[in-house]
Amino acid sequence: MIVELISTGSELLLGDTVNTNVSWLAQELNKLGYTVAYQSVVGDNRLRMQEVLQIAMKRADIIITTGGLGPTQGDITREVVASAIDVPLECNEDAMNEIKAFFYRVNRDMPEASRREAMLPSSSNVLHNPVGVAPGVALQDKNSQTTFILLPGPPGEMKGMFVDSVIPYLENIFGVQGNVHSYRYAIYGLRELELERTVADLVASQSNPTIALLIKKEYIELRITAHGKTVDEAKQLLDPWDAIIRERLGHHVGRELHTSMDELLASSLLTATATVSTAESCTSGLVGKRLTDLAGSSAYYNGGIISYTNTIKHNLLHVPQELLDTVGAVSREVAQAMAEGTRRITNSTYGISTTGLAGPGGGTKDKPVGLVYIGVAGPNGTVVHKLELIGNRDDIRQSAAEYALYYLYEYMKEVH
Repeated sequence: MIVELISTGSELLLGDTVNTNVSWLAQELNKLGYTVAYQSVVGDNRLRMQEVLQIAMKRADIIITTGGLGPTQGDITREVVASAIDVPLECNEDAMNEIKAFFYRVNRDMPEASRREAMLPSSSNVLHNPVGVAPGVALQDKNSQTTFILLPGPPGEMKGMFVDSVIPYLENIFGVQGNVHSYRYAIYGLRELELERTVADLVASQSNPTIALLIKKEYIELRITAHGKTVDEAKQLLDPWDAIIRERLGHHVGRELHTSMDELLASSLLTATATVSTAESCTSGLVGKRLTDLAGSSAYYNGGIISYTNTIKHNLLHVPQELLDTVGAVSREVAQAMAEGTRRITNSTYGISTTGLAGPGGGTKDKPVGLVYIGVAGPNGTVVHKLELIGNRDDIRQSAAEYALYYLYEYMKEVH
């Protein structure tokens, strides 16, 4: 079954509100076996909204809208849908009872304007709103055979209504559609073209499962997706590809994306009863923040030094002045000295360092913006990694912090 998601609201087009509804709905519908093939955003304009609906009716079996169900004059989704399928609006008794029940629960008089929320397209089924006032709507157009589901825009109301009412409605009308399941990996240390070449045969032969590469700030997401009658059947299709990917990519598969690098590293440090400290230059505390974002981090994080200047690198971390004068702060040698310095000073099992050029200025031919060195010091000595990152200043800093955690995690796997 093909689904189109239509988000209404001029605030979405203006960028004032981030549209999180579509990502959540797409994930939930995919789990149920539906194919979300199209997404549209349209402002609070009757003509444009009707045009979008007419296009969607030609290419989707199910149209799900979010927004425009409130009591104001600008909430026009109900009437535009009614016009698009040529049915009248009428006061729906079930909807009115829902609205009255809400105001009774909160011990308030029902505003006259809320009567608009009970004016629904003829033959509508009312969807209970477990959080807010406006009822949702489900109906089928007899001419196009399209199913319409109208949901409120506020995410809390939309999600509650979808779980409580939409899922049972879809199962009742269309039955079980199967399951779409994905395995998602964070791939580190490979460029997009390198990764594509490595899995080129999978890309060429994809049908079910399918494979996709998505560029993120800190890594490349590799996603394989399969459709099956059940979750177990989908996983049976995915598992052979999972084995191929892990064999070919090895340590480049840093983690599965249902677990953050912060969580993965925290678990490893706690299991090993190990501690870590940081020495940060270009990341200015981002690595330390990531290490302490989780509760209980005092069990493994001893502390850190933000050594932004050469003076601090020398005076606090004891980086030799000769190194700073000859090879410079952004160098393999200084990254090593920083990692070893913070490990020694804090008496930690591991020390991590970051030094680099985040830009936008300051780069040279030999040391361009995006050049970052990350040092990891521990029981097996010190390893320094060189990165050539791209993006703006924030992208480079965020990527460097993610890679610092990844390199420590990889180092620990060899120690333990």
